[in-house]
Amino acid sequence: MKILILGSVALPVPPPFQGGTERVAYAQAIGLSNNGHDVTLVAAKGSLVSDHYRLVQIGGGDTVVGSSNAPQEIVESSRKLRSEMAYLTQVLGWMEEHAREFDVVINNMRGGEVLFHQHAQKLTKAYVNVMHLPMFASLADICGQYNTPLISISNAQRRAFPHLNYVGTVYNGVDIADFPFESTSGDYLLMMGSITPHKNQACGIAVAKTLGMKLILAGKIGDPAYYAKEIAPFIDGTNVLHHGELGMAEKVELYKNAKALLFPVLWEEPFGLVMIEAMACGTPVVAFGRGAVLEVVVDGKTGFIVDMQEQMIDAVGKINVIDRAACRGHVENNFTNEKMVDSLEAALRERGGERA
Repeated sequence: MKILILGSVALPVPPPFQGGTERVAYAQAIGLSNNGHDVTLVAAKGSLVSDHYRLVQIGGGDTVVGSSNAPQEIVESSRKLRSEMAYLTQVLGWMEEHAREFDVVINNMRGGEVLFHQHAQKLTKAYVNVMHLPMFASLADICGQYNTPLISISNAQRRAFPHLNYVGTVYNGVDIADFPFESTSGDYLLMMGSITPHKNQACGIAVAKTLGMKLILAGKIGDPAYYAKEIAPFIDGTNVLHHGELGMAEKVELYKNAKALLFPVLWEEPFGLVMIEAMACGTPVVAFGRGAVLEVVVDGKTGFIVDMQEQMIDAVGKINVIDRAACRGHVENNFTNEKMVDSLEAALRERGGERA
């Protein structure tokens, strides 16, 4: 098949630091190319040039220029949104000219599901939208109105809006070679991800303090007010550390040597890529049972699934009963890039790519 992958207009593909959607789009492009397909990738400036695909660069690289010394959020809070929408519109214009050259169009772009749905109805070939974020009511109304073909990244992601046009569930994967297994661990707990209320780093801090354990946080500050009030007062450089957004090598070192990854999310998690990255290195996961967690973690085998902070404290206290090799094996058997691409390819053929 001739496949068009819409990656991201916000970050390069693959991303230089953390960025799950962009890393998945890159794995799609490499994997589908390795399976013999002709792949074109549309992604932001700075994306990796590769022999595996033709690269069309649209988006990325914008800076916010303020007109005073006031914080950028106050000067122009909508700038990033408007920049992203401008780039998405450029992608839409490019698709108007080129989309019919392809048998299948795979959209990974956040916001693209809003802009591209009408255009997709005009395409003579197959189109699918990969749902990297939770669905919400107004978006579900649009997708329902246009019968947008959706690929969920977990079965839990479908739960709130089961009536939509789902054409497959494709779990995220990792390149297992990027996450070497470590049979022993260090003495710290780890939380990997953007610092926001729904990621609930405050709970992780409370768990670590109760157990007298070190906690390392890694991720950008997604909500400055939450960070200032709930997180920053506890960062002391010894017991609670914040490393910010990290590159792949630094992430892997933290995963490999962690006693456990804490995942006390307060939203219906669509997938949770950090969980399979940690388990690939042998690190068990202790998570709240929200969203896709029950599909990703095997309770009692690759970590523990709990409902509240007190249960998380108890679970971390017995984390040594988890076999780190079982964590690695679970990812090898279920969540590799190869398995992700095979599932995606099956969904595309079911959608109509094979007939194109």
